[in-house]
Order: sequence, then structure tokens, then C-alpha cells
Amino acid sequence: MSIILGHRGLGKGRDENTLLSLIRAIQLGADGVEIDARLTKDNVIVLSHDPDLNRTLGLDMEVKETTYREFKEKGLIHEERLALLEQVYLELPDTAIINVELKDPEVAEFVVPLVNSFDALDRTIFSSFIHDCLLTIRNSDLKAKIGLLFSEHDDAPGFENRVMERIEKIKPYSVHLPVAYLNKLGRKKAAEFLNTIRRSKTAVALWTLNDAELFKSFQNLCDIIITDHAEEFSSIRTD
Repeated sequence: MSIILGHRGLGKGRDENTLLSLIRAIQLGADGVEIDARLTKDNVIVLSHDPDLNRTLGLDMEVKETTYREFKEKGLIHEERLALLEQVYLELPDTAIINVELKDPEVAEFVVPLVNSFDALDRTIFSSFIHDCLLTIRNSDLKAKIGLLFSEHDDAPGFENRVMERIEKIKPYSVHLPVAYLNKLGRKKAAEFLNTIRRSKTAVALWTLNDAELFKSFQNLCDIIITDHAEEFSSIRTD
């Protein structure tokens, strides 16, 4: 049965990556959450998909140019605004799976010690489109689970071969594939590709899967589904 992760909590939008959204996703049936991590100017890990807060909070503030203290003084460290990564481990159940996507490669230097401080390495997946920073994660702790993220725009010929080459070279815990690409392949070719990956003893995560019919089609072909519809998919998944 596929693990369901709430994409940025309850999904993309104004409340994404907020502590309240993450908690609610778990309450509604998700097995865990997928979150986006960035560093502040003083090396505190906060949750933000974008490099700035324009889209989510309407504020012209760059995450990496602002200190934690400045965020706090403005009242932005709040359950409905900006969350710290450590709050995720403090507030979510200790059974929740946490997929930390590194949007800023410099996060790699700081994130493993933080996760280890909560004894949560075994239930954390560190993913990124920037594969080199995942090697920093592995060097920090050989038990860390790293996930290779691939872009929905990387659909040039030979994509499947490139994925398998990266698996062979890096030996990740998981590969995170865009469902849009698998849709282009068609059900039969997609199934063959996913089975090939899983035979290499690599877990498959699909993102962002929001269509119920596609969910039913792919849920037994992958290990992790990242979705904006955690409540719905948790209720319809099958063993």
C-alpha cells in the first residue's frame, strides 16, 4: 500500500508549508508530509517553497536575506505563517513521515543534525532536484534516506535511462518522479518503468498526483504518493 504524503501539508496555496496545514494533513489521514526547506540569513531552517514570501504572505522578503530574529520580531514565526523545521518534529506525531525537500542546497549542512536531535532519521526522506547536495546529506550520516527529484520539464529522449544511471551512481533510497511525465508515457510504459526502478530496490515517489483515477491506477505501482488531496486519497486507497 502506498504511503500518502500531504504536499506542503494540505496542498499548494496560501497556507502551504504552514504548521497548521501540516498538522491538519496528518489529522485527515496522511501518513506524513512533504515540505520545502530553506535557510535564513543566520542559518535557521524554515519552510518556504519560494525564495521569498511574496506569493504566500504578500511580503517582499527574501528568506536567505532575513534573520530568524527579524522574522520573529515581525510576528511571522506563527502556525499560520512561517514555520521552522524543528517545529515540524515537535508538533507532528512521531510516526509521521517527513519528506524534506531541500530548495536551498546549503540546508544540507545543517539539516541532518537537527533531524537526529529528534531521533527521526529513520522516518525522514531528504529530497532535492540538486542531487549533489544529497551527497552532503549522505556524508553527514550514512543512514540518511536520500531521494532524487526529477523535474516535470525533463522529458527529453532518454529520460528513463538517465534516471536509471543516476540510481546506479548515487544509490538513493527513493526516486521522485513527476506524474505528468508518467502520464505522457501511458499506463503500460509507465508501469514497466516503475517496476524497473523498484527492482533496483529503490522506492518510487510520485508527485504531485491529484487525479483520483490516476491515483487508483498508480497506487500499487509506487511506494509514495505526494498529493494535494491527502484526505480523499487516504480514504480510497486499497491494500
